[in-house]
Amino acid sequence: MQNIYHSDIYNFKKPVDSYWEETTKENFNLHKLTKDVSSEVVIIGGGYTGLLCAINLIENYNLDVILLEAGKIGWGASSRNGGFCSFPPIKTSFKKLQKIYGKEETKKFFKNAVEGSNFTKDIISNYNINCDVTGDSNFILAHHPNKFKQIREQAKVYKSEFGIETEIYSKEEFDKIGHSGTEQFGALSYKPGFAINPLKFVNGIARYAISKKLKIYEHTLVNEIDKIDASYILRTKEGLVKTKKIVVATNGFYQEGLVPQMNSRILPVISNIIVTRKLTKTEIDSHNFKTFSPIANTKNLLYYYRKLPDNRILFGTRGDFIGSDKSNLNRSKIMEKFLKNIFPDWSSISIDYNWRGLIAMSQKLTPSIGKIENEEIYYGFGYHGVGVSSAPWTGKQLSELVFSSNSKDLNISKIYKGLPKRFIFPKLRIFYFRLAVLFYNIKDKLNI
Repeated sequence: MQNIYHSDIYNFKKPVDSYWEETTKENFNLHKLTKDVSSEVVIIGGGYTGLLCAINLIENYNLDVILLEAGKIGWGASSRNGGFCSFPPIKTSFKKLQKIYGKEETKKFFKNAVEGSNFTKDIISNYNINCDVTGDSNFILAHHPNKFKQIREQAKVYKSEFGIETEIYSKEEFDKIGHSGTEQFGALSYKPGFAINPLKFVNGIARYAISKKLKIYEHTLVNEIDKIDASYILRTKEGLVKTKKIVVATNGFYQEGLVPQMNSRILPVISNIIVTRKLTKTEIDSHNFKTFSPIANTKNLLYYYRKLPDNRILFGTRGDFIGSDKSNLNRSKIMEKFLKNIFPDWSSISIDYNWRGLIAMSQKLTPSIGKIENEEIYYGFGYHGVGVSSAPWTGKQLSELVFSSNSKDLNISKIYKGLPKRFIFPKLRIFYFRLAVLFYNIKDKLNI
């Protein structure tokens, strides 16, 4: 199978060295597959999507399910993201969605996005997960004065078209309830929204799944899928799994070549995160950083950041183009400069953690949920960096789809349904992305 980035980013043997891994210790004592087994459904990928799909298949349909994870449970983006429960999971404007799909489907899409955020909150409550929930909304921050008009219009549309609770804050108002800084010129808040510790969240889901007798095999990489008569054979290094149905829930860490119909449709993009040392009260007060709600700014290549419960600052943005450990370290140094340019009073504050992961983008610029034509293979991916709210909800939708085997039965916006187009000359995907980043960098410098 082919990988797009350096092998360092696909090191399934150990978790990424993140703040979450350092501060969250839990071992489920799960084992790798060591023999041939069979099941009604096999799920590839042990993150939010795969786990929620499995739980719902067991609880609602009483199906026999096996879940295979190439690393430890939640090894991918589910355990290393920034913990932002925000929406919608798109990389395009609602105006473009309306132009392509129409007003009603766009409204339904946003309704589903809100459902996703609420579903994540329900999981935390129903599964009794202690995952350090903070904040009660999401902020979109105008990073330049001419962006304030844009977010004011966005707030108006969110409220009038989609029924989303919004509020606008001037620069002076956000100075008092949010923070100050060199790139703060007012903000929009929307609900529902909050922040979590993503590793505690995925561990809580896994704990619940195990209590429902889900069979999970960690460190079990699927190398090949064969079809024999009406059954599929999933081949791993140590054993085979025979099944009638397969769910691919690997998102940005999808291994090219596994399912031919899915190849060349996913653009994995590196996202990097840094976390500061603990800040003192005086340091926090120097920029009046009061809010614990997650914040994203209006840049095309956006910054996203938040205050953690122990008064560290988490800061994330687009990552490097290589994926090696060295390129990750180099990118973290650049990001440190970004952070300190915004918050100059923190110029001497050290960075304690840096890591990265892959988000999944596609030409649809929205998530994709569906079934491979003429096969019993199902997929859910393409959260565009908004997986905390959309991936668990997608897992639930996939369970309904797997049970019925008919995507027409799935009562969600058609914007979600179906595969995105393939990339032309797929080996050039990173080159295309480099060109896009160059273009957006120019737009950001010109503040357009």
